[in-house]
Amino acid sequence: MSVSLPTSEVFMRNFSPATIGVFLSATLAATALADGTWEILTLADGISPANINGIADAVIVPNTFNNPTVDDNGRVRFRCQIAGPGITNTGAAANHLVVLAGSGGAWDLVIRNNSGVPGDLPSGAIFSRTASPNNSIVSANNSSADGGFLASGFMTGPGITTGTNDTAMWFIPASGAPSLLLQGRDFCPGTAGAQFAANVSAGSGVRVNSQGQLLYYGTLTGGDTVTANNAALVLVDAGPDQLIVRKGDAAQGFKGLTLTPDSFGQFLNGSKYLFSAKLVGTGITTANDTVYCTNAFVAGGGYRILAREGDPIPGLDGLTFANTSSFAFGQRPLGTDGSIVFATPLGGAVTSVDNAAIIKESNGTFEILIRKGDAFPGITDSSNPDFAGKVFSTVNSSGNVRARNGLYAFEGILMNADGTAITSPAPATFVGARKADGTKFTICRQSDPVPGVAGSVFASVNGSTSICVDDYGNVVFKANYADAAAGTSGTGLFAWDEVGGLRLLAKTGDTTFTGTPCNQITLIGGTGNNGDGGGTGISATGWLAVSASDSVSGLYAIARIRIGATSSPCPEDVNGSGAVDAADLAALLAGWGTASPDPNGDGNVDAADLAVLLAAWGPCQ
Repeated sequence: MSVSLPTSEVFMRNFSPATIGVFLSATLAATALADGTWEILTLADGISPANINGIADAVIVPNTFNNPTVDDNGRVRFRCQIAGPGITNTGAAANHLVVLAGSGGAWDLVIRNNSGVPGDLPSGAIFSRTASPNNSIVSANNSSADGGFLASGFMTGPGITTGTNDTAMWFIPASGAPSLLLQGRDFCPGTAGAQFAANVSAGSGVRVNSQGQLLYYGTLTGGDTVTANNAALVLVDAGPDQLIVRKGDAAQGFKGLTLTPDSFGQFLNGSKYLFSAKLVGTGITTANDTVYCTNAFVAGGGYRILAREGDPIPGLDGLTFANTSSFAFGQRPLGTDGSIVFATPLGGAVTSVDNAAIIKESNGTFEILIRKGDAFPGITDSSNPDFAGKVFSTVNSSGNVRARNGLYAFEGILMNADGTAITSPAPATFVGARKADGTKFTICRQSDPVPGVAGSVFASVNGSTSICVDDYGNVVFKANYADAAAGTSGTGLFAWDEVGGLRLLAKTGDTTFTGTPCNQITLIGGTGNNGDGGGTGISATGWLAVSASDSVSGLYAIARIRIGATSSPCPEDVNGSGAVDAADLAALLAGWGTASPDPNGDGNVDAADLAVLLAAWGPCQ
């Protein structure tokens, strides 16, 4: 049964808010939720049955997990090796490598070596790599927000030639039939017979969206290929692929110059993409050759160059992008709205105290979010003498990430107010966040007490935190700590949000995961992102997946937890469920004529709020 929502005018003419509020009041939910409990999805000890649908008596080989990924529904995927009756790990018959998916109970088998490729495309092909069977299926677990899966690997079978067309990528959607996305020696669109080189595997940095699209950089051969045009950046699709730019193409907006796309630094968020490239031609040097390109806010296809090193920054008088290739886009720079956040060194009217910034670009408009030399709440105004006179310096180049609701979380580095570096032993690092409205928070500082671990303080939090975020304002990270007096140290997994504050989720030494003290907890970190603007280590909806182990006892676990939602990913989602639905409508009607819940923020719950809520009906974006 489908339900059509009325417009606010028709709705208010035919229904009493009080009546409907009473009718739906049972669906109301609190917006502040406690964190869930850890669920151990599998424990690999080499003895216990793995409980895999379709494979009887198999066990998971310890220490063969790849980082698990999780989708918005809490479903977890990972690659591992199995053993048991009829299972071998050597030669052409190897059938020990699998990708599993599930959320508790029996695991579903997604793909397996020496089994047919997804959708039997190409016909009769199987996953196999005789010389290296442990790599017949690529280890990267790339998932979309709704649970689609990007498979990649080596094949044998009819028409398959080793080293020529024996690699491919497939998309297995959350529902529906799998599709073959790309195979070695496929023809590149927009060329005169050029083909992709043999190896087309999907690495850990690839992002796939729910439509089965991804950005792929590949080298070319054959057809019209020469040295000057032997690479291309393509939007790979279950339907026709789209050539974005080929090496040697004319650079848009630069007469007489050509563009060479980089083989790294590609980002995808739905239909929007972002990539880096180099200009080639007269007058181009290493001081002005790097450019950053996007199709966001471009009508009718194509891309625009949003920034070039050495150029003035529009709207920021006297400032330039410094002559360096040191832009840092972090994990998820491209927003659903098309805006882009990045860290950059600044040139022009600057000094060593203020020559870097975190900048947001939106359709040609640039805004400084945080600048080197800025005072930062919880640091500069701290009563702790260790932080007296300290100011913001920069962020870790990969340890920064933006949620779809605009929250920006980062590993930050501090400096003295005069621009000089902080010398040991004074603490110089912290974890911080900035909300979309500009509010800044210090989450934790190096040398701060560690919640849940008496006597311990945080060690450096720069470069080791694997920071990630969800759409509810939760920031999750891993950090090292130590108790100098006791001579002990450890690693903890922490969560923070504006309402609940900083709390410990797990730590080394816990027996939660394996029944024995674990000595390793792994968070997927910087590569855990999908092509829908969300994460795969923690989903937009707050599901977190980790691997944990006690290597001394040879025990390895995959676990998940639901992080509590203490804010809404969109103002119309007044109960924080992740979607605008009947429960939100009930809450709005129950508060009619009061000040809350107030999606449009004008201080009164009325027809304007109802119109806003109905217009946003569905999952939060």
